[in-house]
Amino acid sequence: MDHGERPEHRQAASDLTGRSSELDLIRAVIEGTGRLGGSLTLRGEPGVGKSALLDAAADLALANGMRTLRAAGAEFEANIAFAGLNQLLVPLTPMFPRLDSSHESALRVALGFGDGATPSRLLIATATLSLLLLAAHDQPLVVLVDDTQWLDDASADVLAFVARRVTDTAVRVLTAVRTTGQPLAGDVNGLTIHSLDDAAAESLLIDRYPDLAEQVRLRIVTEAQGNPLALVELPTMLTSDRYPTGNALPAVLPLTERLSRTFASRISALAPETQDLLLLLALDGSGRVLSDEGVVGPGAAAQLDIAEHERIVVVDRQHAVVFRHPLVRSAVVELAGPEARRRAHRALAKGRALDPGHRAWHLADASFGPDEEVASLLQREAIQALERGDPTAAVAAMTRSADLSPDLQHRSQRLAATAYFAAEVMGDPQSVSSLLSDARRVNAGVGSLAAASAAASLLLYSDGDVISAYRVISAALRAPDIEPAAEEVNSAIWILSLTVALNGRKEMWDSYRELVERYRHMLPESVLIRSEIATNPATASPEALATLDRQIAALATERDPGQIIRVAYVANDVDRLADLREPLLRVWREGMQAGAVASVTNALMLLCGESYLAGRWDDTQRFAEEAWNLSRPTGTWSSSGT
Repeated sequence: MDHGERPEHRQAASDLTGRSSELDLIRAVIEGTGRLGGSLTLRGEPGVGKSALLDAAADLALANGMRTLRAAGAEFEANIAFAGLNQLLVPLTPMFPRLDSSHESALRVALGFGDGATPSRLLIATATLSLLLLAAHDQPLVVLVDDTQWLDDASADVLAFVARRVTDTAVRVLTAVRTTGQPLAGDVNGLTIHSLDDAAAESLLIDRYPDLAEQVRLRIVTEAQGNPLALVELPTMLTSDRYPTGNALPAVLPLTERLSRTFASRISALAPETQDLLLLLALDGSGRVLSDEGVVGPGAAAQLDIAEHERIVVVDRQHAVVFRHPLVRSAVVELAGPEARRRAHRALAKGRALDPGHRAWHLADASFGPDEEVASLLQREAIQALERGDPTAAVAAMTRSADLSPDLQHRSQRLAATAYFAAEVMGDPQSVSSLLSDARRVNAGVGSLAAASAAASLLLYSDGDVISAYRVISAALRAPDIEPAAEEVNSAIWILSLTVALNGRKEMWDSYRELVERYRHMLPESVLIRSEIATNPATASPEALATLDRQIAALATERDPGQIIRVAYVANDVDRLADLREPLLRVWREGMQAGAVASVTNALMLLCGESYLAGRWDDTQRFAEEAWNLSRPTGTWSSSGT
């Protein structure tokens, strides 16, 4: 059956999210208050909620003191004559003797309860109508038939006959059919059930899964495209134990068994060659892999024609191949076995126009076990993702890099780096703690700067423990055997500068300056300027201020939110925040979409300060309230320590 709800999630008729107008029409048919007669056909895509509306119709019938009879078409019974009618009328068999003898005999033979030649369909149809009217004389009756596209032809003909003849009687007939199926009775009233809009979809998710992370909720809304079945089922596959960071959701979402059955029926009937092409398209995601014959092979055009004809894919105006529903793409991947998926990823990794990041991911998904070469490629992709302002992709890439690391020390260091990303950009203390625990479990002696930076961030943002954070990060920077990467040093010195600025003790400033000098050859210009200006803004040299002005100007095209935030904090020390309003607004807008909570909180606090100094009081209050509301549910704090 094609339910938009699980039975255990069944809602009352008055509580179907986004379906008030549909329920009003169904109520009018059942109560006979409209001009629609006694029949209604619900049409819609799989999972759109037709079955849930039939459930609601049953509830309304019960509330009105009416009896219900239910049946549903089934593919495996589609060739058994009168199988659907049998399912519907069995509860009424005690009433058969009250019919005239010809009608009773016709029904008993048709339903398999008697012997003899099969009567004409007209006789069976009139017998069925007579039986329903007889039952309705005792108690008004509602007939509900789901999935009529799979009814056997004989039952469909009989029920269509009935549906057209119940006007002005105590019988109501409501049926549901998929958009691609044949309605039960073409000339009775029809109602197309559309997908929910985004607002209703979010409302449904919040109601059913109030603890669902915002990133996960938004992804599900995008993928489900308003399909209620998908909205209800997908969260069960995206639990925190499977995706502990909440940021590394797969490119193709996994489906429950029920969703897979719903969306995969047309795919499984296709030839293997067509399924192979669909798998390449699904795993590629760009819609343009067809242009590379070395990947898809010479017969791809013919297979694409078949997939288009079956309404699985469509070629859009940009000449890219797009799945008609994102979950059909997921179903294609679910149907393929693990080796078929690895084989497809290996083929895609050879694509001529593939960028390094996508190539790294395809190689990772084609890997059978640990692979340091691929792990290194993903580590580089993580750094580049941060620089282009995509922290979610950075966390996902570094997490997968750790998974593929054959060396335990490298694995723990990469987990620690992921923890730092989660702390500094995502503002996710829970993920930081979990990732650091994993890093220490892999290698109890992990002492990387990334681990120290993540631990110090956790102390700062979760506990507000400035002194402990300072001790952790300064000790790591002074470790005698340390051989850190430049990115690790950059991050560690930045965290150190925050702890020193928040505490302000002279001995801590002296230690900070000493460590900056120690690693000067590895530090970018922005960090060196921070060390000079933050130490004593009043004595900053003209050269340092000129360098800062150049850095501010460069932010007009900067994508890395971390770089914008760091330059902004230096600018704040010397009253240059007004020049960073637009870049900070960009961090806010883009960070909200990317789930970069820490970056957004920092941007909002800096915007609050800039607005305050400029006398824009409404903006000051708005930015402060935004930052406060954003940080309260997650325990996130800005890098300023506010």
